[in-house]
Amino acid sequence: MRQVQIAAGMLVLTGVLLGFIVHPAFFGLSAFVGAGLTFAGATGFCGMARLLQAAPWNRPVRA
Repeated sequence: MRQVQIAAGMLVLTGVLLGFIVHPAFFGLSAFVGAGLTFAGATGFCGMARLLQAAPWNRPVRA
């Protein structure tokens, strides 16, 4: 869950910074992440957690 929080926070921060510096359309990135977090809280399904679960650094090490 910590990885999800870090990734979501970084995406929101990136969207806000790019929105101010590059183009206001980048605020949509922050809105998309916020909508995803709201959906995850309401339903219990977090797509970002599913993606991070399949990441190579989250797989068990075979001995």
